[in-house]
Order: sequence, then structure tokens, then C-alpha cells
Amino acid sequence: MQIFLRNWYQSFFEEVGKSNQLRIISPFVKEQLVRNLQRNFDFSNLELITRFNLADFALNLSSLNGLRFCVESDAQVFGIKELHSKVYLFDTRSAIVTSANLTSGGLVNNYECGLLIDDQKTVNKLHAYFEELRHIGKEPLTLQRCEEWAMKLNTVSFPNNVATSLPDYGKSQTKIDTSKRYFVKFFGTSKNRVPLTYRSKDEVERALCHYACGFSAARKPRQFQDGDIVYLSRMTERPDDYAIFGRAEAIKFVEGRDRATEREILERDWKADWPIYLRVRNAVFINGSMGDCVLLYDLVRKLDFESFPTTKSRYEDGERNINPFRTLSQQPYVELTEKGAEWLESRFQSALGRVGRIDERFLNSLPQSDIEISDWTPS
Repeated sequence: MQIFLRNWYQSFFEEVGKSNQLRIISPFVKEQLVRNLQRNFDFSNLELITRFNLADFALNLSSLNGLRFCVESDAQVFGIKELHSKVYLFDTRSAIVTSANLTSGGLVNNYECGLLIDDQKTVNKLHAYFEELRHIGKEPLTLQRCEEWAMKLNTVSFPNNVATSLPDYGKSQTKIDTSKRYFVKFFGTSKNRVPLTYRSKDEVERALCHYACGFSAARKPRQFQDGDIVYLSRMTERPDDYAIFGRAEAIKFVEGRDRATEREILERDWKADWPIYLRVRNAVFINGSMGDCVLLYDLVRKLDFESFPTTKSRYEDGERNINPFRTLSQQPYVELTEKGAEWLESRFQSALGRVGRIDERFLNSLPQSDIEISDWTPS
């Protein structure tokens, strides 16, 4: 471990010179620094997480021209609201965690404090943190957006309360509707797991989960209320996990209505064993393979006991030897904590943005429910 205080510019570029991939988290970025960096590094291997607050550019705390230069040089640039971290990642070899921004003040003039870390476990955690911010940032900066922001900045008469009059275009953690509850419904069994190459379309066609999720007669889904959010997941092999490939709104279970008809059982013979329905609406599916979807293990690895209300409650009661995956054993679904739902919603939206969604034409081409909810009356 090495400490960097004032004027660590040379040390920074020494690490850059040994790297093939560079990842930087810095709220403020100055043009001259990135131009110097580009002379020493291929920017197609640079990912930068910073701020897109136009007030920062107007007040000369950060440089829009610098970000535009990064984009022109093939770097990927993402914006996060309220960003304060400063981290420099050199391949998976080492990292610098510091108080210093990517500016001449940060690397040369200011009294800063940073640590060079080469402990592999810590470096991996910092990469995971970078990935988390990158997922929140979603889409990388484009030259068109740079031009639009430059035009906005040209209309501002400084100072003119610039800090409050200009927008922040950075992304923030996905917010969820806390009046709803959030669940993950499991499809498949431990004996018929699918590979990560298995397509979401094939699972939707098999399960017809665009309008209902199947349950056994002994496990009626009475816990769900209208509008609860249900993430749809398929059990996978290598790794043995749950790939979340869809998202839908629950329709409250009604006895006598929410059961597979004879025709629906003929269409999908597995419904003879799973005849009870949790009907859903507004279903959205990731248009890719299970490997493109969100793996539930990643949520558990990130949040541990805070993933599910049951494990969180046990922890709050003093229990410490908790394995959250045991909560999933032999269960048709699991409820998420608010924190778990926020994490999962962010990753799900990111996957949709990356590979797209299954189009409505495909969903409409599949068999549909025999019952129209709005027309149904008890017999």
C-alpha cells in the first residue's frame, strides 16, 4: 500500500502506463488533464463516471469540453447525481482511492490524500462499486448531448444564481413505489434447470407468463394484492441460480376465477399440476438469453440478509448465521425488501436498455387467457 498526498501526477501516469483498461470515478474533470491522459492511453479502453450537473460546468468546477473530448476519443462517460467518490482503477491489478478529482488541482496543487491498493479482494469490490454506478448511469454520454448542453450554457448570464437555475442531467438510483410490494416468482424446478443460453422468448412461450403465473393447488397466491410487482425468474444451471427475465403487475387472486381452463391445460399440459393462476398485466420481458438477465445471486451477494424481509427480520432479532439462499428453498416465490427491490429494478431496467424488450407482436401471437377479467362474474 502506498500513500499519495500532494502532487502525485507522475505516480498516476506511471500506473496508467502499466494498464490496458482504465476506469475512473471523478465528480470533476478538467480538459487539460484528459488531453494529457489521451496522449498516454487509448481512450477506447477508458470508462469515466462523473457528474452531468451543468452548474459545475458554468462555475468552471468541471469541463464540458473535457467530457466532449473524451467522447470524441471513444471513451465511455456516465453521469451520476450527487457523486462524491474519487476512484482510479488500473485493470484489475490496482486502484487508487483518493480525495483528488481528475483536475490539475487534484493531481498537482491541492493537499489531497489517497491510497494505492493492490489487494485483489479490495480491488474487486471497487470494480463492483464501479459497475453499480455504471448501471445507474445507464446510457453513455453522446456528442449530441454535449452540444445541447453547450447551447444551454450559452444562454446563462453568470452568475444569475447559476447553481440553482441549471439542471443536473446525471442519473440517480432507481426509485420504487413504496406503496407496492415486490416479489420474485420462480419458474422451473431444480430437476429441469435451463442453461444461460436459453432464450427468454422460449420461456415466455412455454410458461405463457405474459398473462398468468402457475401455482400448485396447495399454494394459492393469496398474499398478492392488485398492483404488486412480480419479477419473473427461471431456474438455471451452471450456475444454479435464478435469472430474472420479466416484470409484471399482479392482479389479486380470486377463488373460482383464477384457475386454468380445460383448453389452457390442453395447450400446456404442465398446467394440470400447476392449475392455479396469479394473473398479471403490463408484462415486460428482456429480449435475450438467461445470461443477459439479472441473476438473483448477484442481489444476495450484494445485500446479504437485507435481500428479503424474512432474513432481515431474523438478523434484527439477533440471528447472525443466515444464508439468504435457504429462504428460496422449496418456495414458489419470495418477497423483496425495499432495498432489494430498488437494486433489482435498477439492474432490470439496465438489462432492458442493453438488449431490448420482447415486442408486443410476439406476445400477442401467443395463446391468451380464456377469461377477460373485466367481464368475469362469480358463477
